[in-house]
Amino acid sequence: MVYSVQPRVGQMRREEVFDLIREDLDRVDRAFGVDTVCTVGAVTALGHYLQISGGKRVRPALVLLSSRLCGYTGPSAVQLGAVVEIIHTATLVHDDVIDGADLRRGRPSTNSCWGNHMSVLAGDWLYMQSFQMALRERNFEILELLIHLTQMMVEGELLQLEKLGRIDITEEEYLDLIDRKTAGLFAASMRLGASLAGKHDAARDLDEYGRNLGMAFQLVDDLLDFTSSEDTLGKPVASDLREGKVTLPLIFALRQCTSEERRMVAAVLRERAFDSVGIGQIVTILNRYDTPATVLERAADYGRKALQRLERFPDSPHKRALEALPEFVLHREN
Repeated sequence: MVYSVQPRVGQMRREEVFDLIREDLDRVDRAFGVDTVCTVGAVTALGHYLQISGGKRVRPALVLLSSRLCGYTGPSAVQLGAVVEIIHTATLVHDDVIDGADLRRGRPSTNSCWGNHMSVLAGDWLYMQSFQMALRERNFEILELLIHLTQMMVEGELLQLEKLGRIDITEEEYLDLIDRKTAGLFAASMRLGASLAGKHDAARDLDEYGRNLGMAFQLVDDLLDFTSSEDTLGKPVASDLREGKVTLPLIFALRQCTSEERRMVAAVLRERAFDSVGIGQIVTILNRYDTPATVLERAADYGRKALQRLERFPDSPHKRALEALPEFVLHREN
């Protein structure tokens, strides 16, 4: 079965979406480079290392597209696009330290290169720098939005630590966790566009578009962790389970599996490694209960909910770009 959130006929191609805002995305990259220069050389080096490591730039793209959708054409969209990308980068630095990750986007993680202490402090500096940049807007609404966002993301990380290694995490608990950790930043990125344009009546719809897109993005990410390859992912397959995280594919499978299969999952969580149980055995369990299809359908449902939130907006290239994004998220490979 091919999962889709809308007919593909006449839909914008991925390159067309990003070509629409290519010049502004380049400006976001330049702002990122300028504003992550620090008097402490290691912080500058770390920021530059992360910048050239790649990344999809989805979050700044959402700031740019939502602001243009609402009629804002000023320079602040680029500035805030850089802000959300720096916040995202800071979360990656902290996540890698917490998870003990060795790779990020196919390259050694920052904690592998600079150590945990430097990485944590550099991540803190990136957070503070993002707020310093946002402060230049002299807009308390934007500051309040970013502060609330950061609080939610930290709460999500704390919740994840509480659930680490637990095989009994529920679907509701997990969805709340990823709403805080992932979807909230997508929602805030969209809402920033409405704030810049002063379109407060559009803020709720754009927030919900971003939140649903972010949920779909994370569910696909969860599935790719089991179904993709290390070369494509840029990190080892099944990293989440190896780190003690039970994500939605496993939650669905654990509802139906045998006691012996449950014991196998528990063994990986306990060992934090695929020693007594192999990765292939876990993937076999997921496939036996058709978990990939269930997760993809759930992600597609979030994509459809995102599209519904755009119905109130008049047709424009930026609306069509936002309409295309759920499909790209659903069919991405990394």
